[in-house]
Amino acid sequence: MVAVFACDIGGSKLLCGLVTREGDILDSEKTPLFSDITTKVLEEHIECLYQELRKRNPNVEVVSCGITIPGLADSKNGIWEYACFSGISDYSIAESMEKRLGIPVTIANDVNACAWAEKVYGACRDCDDFLWVTVSNGVGGGLVLNGKLYEGAFGGAGEFGHVVVEADGLVCPCGHTGCMEAMAAGPAIAKRFKNITGNKLSAAEIAALAHEGNGEALAVFRKTGEYIGRGLGKAASLLNLQKYVLGGGVMQSYDLMKEEIEKTFRKEAFKRPNIEAQIIKTELQYEAGLLGAAAIVWQPPIS
Repeated sequence: MVAVFACDIGGSKLLCGLVTREGDILDSEKTPLFSDITTKVLEEHIECLYQELRKRNPNVEVVSCGITIPGLADSKNGIWEYACFSGISDYSIAESMEKRLGIPVTIANDVNACAWAEKVYGACRDCDDFLWVTVSNGVGGGLVLNGKLYEGAFGGAGEFGHVVVEADGLVCPCGHTGCMEAMAAGPAIAKRFKNITGNKLSAAEIAALAHEGNGEALAVFRKTGEYIGRGLGKAASLLNLQKYVLGGGVMQSYDLMKEEIEKTFRKEAFKRPNIEAQIIKTELQYEAGLLGAAAIVWQPPIS
């Protein structure tokens, strides 16, 4: 059996797996990552998981490697250009990992890869114009136009996390204020809840309280939904897309925000041309990034 070694580098974890051309995950393994990680340690983690997966699957032929990058990526030259959360910049990750693994390496921005995986394996196989949005420790976007991944003139298209949704909002890691990332990501949910209640909880813990009917927690998630809907509405007025696909850890609590996202989107977007636009959850769930790392190898996106 032939597979790709897929690596999904996240803000808090590294998930690696062996993935077939059809999108079947034969085996996977993960390890935690920390925001101050060095490139050397990251390389060692990737190589370690590669060797572990090869050891467990001796009959699988691994022909290539795909890596998703959390931040700006020069996919053509294999360079991790910049990441707000770690400070990593101008890092030739593809070249370094090819030397370590002995196989070709392809990289892409993580959310661009998720978007492409949704096109190849998920809910957008029959859709050529959509925006994939991840809401997790940060917020990002991947844009597919006319059936092709669109990275922009300078590689920064789809940076949905830096659409401003609150003029006097919180400071974003990018340096601006009121960005989607600053207002709707997991840390923003935790901060908003602490400001209301004085209690320091994670976004997942707050979601659990909201599902139990806690009023403050519900209010925090409704406000988060408003911000997401506002940002999607701005995107719709500019791009007039068929679908808006939501993924990432925070979207495990989509049910708490769905009504507010939809309502605010309809209020914000230019109404008539966007009546049939759909907001949906990803079909790929937790494995979106892993499948994205595989998809950029098996079916390279044409941008």
